[in-house]
Amino acid sequence: MEACASTPLVAEHLPKNHPVVTRDYSLFTPAISEMVNTVAHWIDDQVDGATIFGPSRFGKSSAVDHWLQALLSQRCGGHVPTVVWSHTDSGGTSSVGRFHAHLLHASRHHLARATRSPLDRQHMLIERWAELAFQGGGRFLVLVIDEAQGMTQREWLWLVELHSLLEKERIRLCVFSIASLQVFDEPIGMALSGGAHVAARFMLASEPFHGIRDIDELRFVLSGYDTGTEWPPRSGISFTAGLAPEAWAAGFRMAALAEGLMQAMVDELPAKYEGPIEFPMKTVAQSARHALLRVASGAEPDDVMSVTSLRNIVANCGHKMLMAVVTANATRRRPAVSRT
Repeated sequence: MEACASTPLVAEHLPKNHPVVTRDYSLFTPAISEMVNTVAHWIDDQVDGATIFGPSRFGKSSAVDHWLQALLSQRCGGHVPTVVWSHTDSGGTSSVGRFHAHLLHASRHHLARATRSPLDRQHMLIERWAELAFQGGGRFLVLVIDEAQGMTQREWLWLVELHSLLEKERIRLCVFSIASLQVFDEPIGMALSGGAHVAARFMLASEPFHGIRDIDELRFVLSGYDTGTEWPPRSGISFTAGLAPEAWAAGFRMAALAEGLMQAMVDELPAKYEGPIEFPMKTVAQSARHALLRVASGAEPDDVMSVTSLRNIVANCGHKMLMAVVTANATRRRPAVSRT
């Protein structure tokens, strides 16, 4: 029988430091593969800048934090010097000195937090970026700005200045902006907020970051629990096999949730939803984690995978509200989806 609602999701016998318990893991998705290939093509073409954009909670930051740098190095046949900076809102108090300090910290400069004048910090940053570029065997550096939709016009202009200073040193800086935009928005609005000069330098190219679009993609992602993960490290034991060994031995696989979970996400869309059928990794990962922990705690897999169970799991993830938020206040481009 299915475990009762009052039963703790994480059972006593489960290791509290398991990545699924702590949520310290990232699932590889087709969108991540597309993102890496797109960025690699931009690097091949030595573009000055470009934008990856998509709705909030679709998995962009996870892709940057867990996959982008390593996969770029594989795709490009060697180390790609990369600085990843997650932009933080300074609440209107941003200064050029603080801007440079944030970039120094992202560049792992040992004096990033030291008290220095804005000009000294700028010199330190140029020297650090030149050092990183040379470590890659060339004169090229990638800067990835996550949450780039929060960049102010002043920050973009300060970045243009850094870009120009590096050009004088014959070092090419390529700026990739990772931006959260609503489903129907386009990056041109963000580009123009920085001014035409900024847009012409950093934002002439853009590509969307997609959510989960169909059952095959969802099955691929869920199979990561079965074959694309392991814990403890170097044990060869997948997340599914390690957390639910009895169910695993009986043939349970997380990939089997794909059809039911996809239908549950469709059924839990807001009323009169008019957006595309693309689902956020936030819903997928949270729902899959909940289902796996239920099975690991002793629930029958068939009970967990039932239509009612999966719909309740999806509903409790805030799926309906999230899908309403990412499609709000935008001009619709397609008819409402039908539900079965």
